[in-house]
Amino acid sequence: MTKYKRIPMETLVNVRDLGGFAAMDGKITKYGILLRTDCPIGISDKDIRFLKDYGITLSIDLRSIDEVQSAPSGMKDIAGHTYIHCPVSEGQSVLQSNPDTRIPKTPPSPAEGNFDMGDSYIEMAETAKPWAKRVFEHCADWEGGMMYHCFIGKDRVGVITALLLGACGVSDTDIMMDYSASTSCLRPKYNSMQLDFLPQKRGRPDYSWGFFGSVPESMEALLCHLNEKYGGVTGYLKNCGVSDESITKLRAKLLEDAERIT
Repeated sequence: MTKYKRIPMETLVNVRDLGGFAAMDGKITKYGILLRTDCPIGISDKDIRFLKDYGITLSIDLRSIDEVQSAPSGMKDIAGHTYIHCPVSEGQSVLQSNPDTRIPKTPPSPAEGNFDMGDSYIEMAETAKPWAKRVFEHCADWEGGMMYHCFIGKDRVGVITALLLGACGVSDTDIMMDYSASTSCLRPKYNSMQLDFLPQKRGRPDYSWGFFGSVPESMEALLCHLNEKYGGVTGYLKNCGVSDESITKLRAKLLEDAERIT
């Protein structure tokens, strides 16, 4: 198969393969197993064919109930493809601490100072453990290639990606690097959103601002919290109720021996 890090698609912009990361025991993460994406609303037939050819047979929708109702996933009713809805909270339509669900009516003023999303990710990890367990187990159990998405593929997807890669022994540095790539990948989508309230840099909107950015400090905050409180991602997953069997299955699915260069 052709291996891509950032997947070249025409209707989605923030699609990346979790393959190619150095992991535990000298292994590397496999390509074609897990894709992190933005929401496939209005996905083109060409992109659907690409995903089928890439071996993707399952999509997990991490958006809230009202998001799904107002803008259904384009992958929901495709023949031969399985769609699963896994909102952060089953009991409420929108997790208020997760602002990638929509643009706030009154965004923070630049005069109030910039911020990163680290505290929101920590709150999500602490208050949504059943969700983390459910999504992780789906990823471990599915036998084919799969994709998972929220709205822009940065926050909820970022937390899940940290858990999947962390469980396989991928370094915090690489997890932060992958997370930070969304700032570049989302530029075309942000350009279309007319975010006039953002501060300017060199005459252009500063997309690193607040909840639009994916600065490494945000993911670092989450990873440091999991390390300090649970001894790392694996300890956190076990605290969520994820079994050793599921963690072993995920590793067997996602890891392979690295190729030697001779």
